[in-house]
Amino acid sequence: MHDRVIAAQRTDQLLDGLNSRLSRESGQAFLSAFVSLVADFFDADSVYLGRIDPGHRQMRTLHVASQGGVGRNFSYPVEGTPCARVIQSGALVFEDRVAQEFPHDYMLEEMGIRGFAGTPLYHGAQSIGVIAVFFKRPIEDADSLLKVMHHYRRRLTAEILAIETGERASLAIRGMSDGIVDWCLETDQVYTSARCRELLGDKPRESTTPADTLRALLHREDRPRVESALQAHFRAGRPFDMSVRFKVAGGAHRWFRLRGEAVRTPDGEPTRLVGALTDVHDLLEARQQATESSRAKSKFLATMSHEIRTPMNGVLGMSSLLMNTDLQESQREMVELIQKSGHALLDILNDILDLANIESGRFEVEATSYCPADLVRSVLGPYRMKALEKGLALHVEIDPCAEGEASGDPARIRQILSNLLSNAVKFTERGEIRVRCRASQHEDGRHVVKFDISDTGIGMDQALIGRVFMPFTQGESAMSRKSGGTGLGLAISKKLAELMDGDIEVESAPGAGSVFSVRLPMADLQPSVLAASAGA
Repeated sequence: MHDRVIAAQRTDQLLDGLNSRLSRESGQAFLSAFVSLVADFFDADSVYLGRIDPGHRQMRTLHVASQGGVGRNFSYPVEGTPCARVIQSGALVFEDRVAQEFPHDYMLEEMGIRGFAGTPLYHGAQSIGVIAVFFKRPIEDADSLLKVMHHYRRRLTAEILAIETGERASLAIRGMSDGIVDWCLETDQVYTSARCRELLGDKPRESTTPADTLRALLHREDRPRVESALQAHFRAGRPFDMSVRFKVAGGAHRWFRLRGEAVRTPDGEPTRLVGALTDVHDLLEARQQATESSRAKSKFLATMSHEIRTPMNGVLGMSSLLMNTDLQESQREMVELIQKSGHALLDILNDILDLANIESGRFEVEATSYCPADLVRSVLGPYRMKALEKGLALHVEIDPCAEGEASGDPARIRQILSNLLSNAVKFTERGEIRVRCRASQHEDGRHVVKFDISDTGIGMDQALIGRVFMPFTQGESAMSRKSGGTGLGLAISKKLAELMDGDIEVESAPGAGSVFSVRLPMADLQPSVLAASAGA
C-alpha cells in the first residue's frame, strides 16, 4: 500500500513537471516538447509520436526523441509490430523481452529493445496514431508512463488534427490565385494572406494591420460604394461582391474583385468579415477593349451598309425606269429579276444597318402619338394576302382598351410586328395565325400594351428558344433552310423592344407552334378608353 502511494505521488509530480514545461507550447512545438520530455523524465531510449494511415498498414512518425536528442522521422509497415497490437487492443506494456514477442519486427532486435509501452490516439471511434516508448532495459515505472500518455492523448490528438487542418488550408491558399482577407470588427484589424499582399504589390508575407491601412489603398471614388455595400451586407445580409480599385506598389490603381461573408454571433451580430481579393484588372481592360472594338466594328458596318445602300437605290431606280420602256418579254423578265434581287438585298442591308446602329449606340427611338389598334390593322394588310396564298387563316382580336391614343415609336413597333408576322407566315404550313392586341393599366398607374402573335407552325425546342433572339440565328430544320433570311429579324425586334423599355417573350414546342408576346409601356394612354373598357 505504501509503495502505491509513493508511486502515485511520483506520477503526480511528473505530471506537474510536464504541465509546467508544456503549458506555453502549442502546435508542432508542443508535440516536439512532449516526446523529448517523456524521453527525459523516464530515461527512455526512444519516444515517437506516429500517425497511422486509414487502413492501419503504414505508420509515419511526426516527432521522434532518440538518445537525448531529436531523431529523424521515418515511415514503416506496422504489421507484426507492437504498434499494430496497440491499434488493435489499446494501451499496451511489455516491461521486458518485447523483441521475443514480436519476432517479425527486426528493428527491435537490431536496436536491442527490451521494454515497450504504447497508447493509441483516437478521433471519435477511429484510431489515428500511437504514442510509442522504447527501452533497451526493462521498464521500471510502467504505470506512471501509461498514466502520463493517457493524460495527454486527447491534447496530442487535437494538436495533430489542428496542424493537419492548418496545413491543408495553407496549401489550398497557396494554390489559389485569390488573396485572403479577414477583418475582425471588434478590433478593427485586418489579416491579409501572403498572396493578398503580393497582389497589392507588397512583399508576400502574412500580416495583420489596422483596417484604415487597407481603406487608404481604396480609390477615393470607390470608398463610398464599398462602405454602402458593407453596411447593406451587415444589416440585411445582401451579398458583398464588387469590383473596386486598390492602389498597388508604384502608385497605380488596379481593379480587383472584393467579396466576403460576415461571421455572426447566434444573435446575428457580425463579428468578422472573411473574404477574398482577386485581380481582375487585365480581364476588365480586355473586356473594355473588346467592347470598344465591337462598337468600332458596328460603326464600320453601319457606314458600309449605308454606302452600299446608296448605289443599290440607284440600281433599283434605273431598273424601274427601264421597266417603263419598250422591252421584249425576255428582257422584261430579266429586269423584274433585277428588281426582286435588288429589293431582297436592300432588305438585308436595312436589317444590318439597323442592328449596327443599335449596337453602336447610334439608334434612337421616338415618342409620338399613335393608336395601337390602328397600327395593328395597318401592319396586317400585306400579310393577309401571304397567309391566303398559303391557305392559312389569319385572325385578329383587338380589345376596346387599345383603341385610344398612346405615346411611343409607331415606326419601330410596326417593324417589330412585321418581323413577327413575317416569321409566323414563313414557318407555318397549315392551320392559322392569330394576332391579339390588348392594353391595360397596372396598379402603379403605368399603361402597358401587349401584342400576341401565335401560329400553328413548326415550333422550336428549348435549345433554339434560348438563342432565337441572338443575331444571325435560325432554326436548323429543313424548313428554315428553305425559307432563308439573315436571322436578324428577331434580334433587331428584341433590341428595339428593349430600347423602348419593353420586352419580347416566346413560348413554343416542336410541332406545336409558337407564341411571341411583345410588352411595351404606353405613356399617356387615354384614361376614358380604359374606363369604358372596364365598364363594359
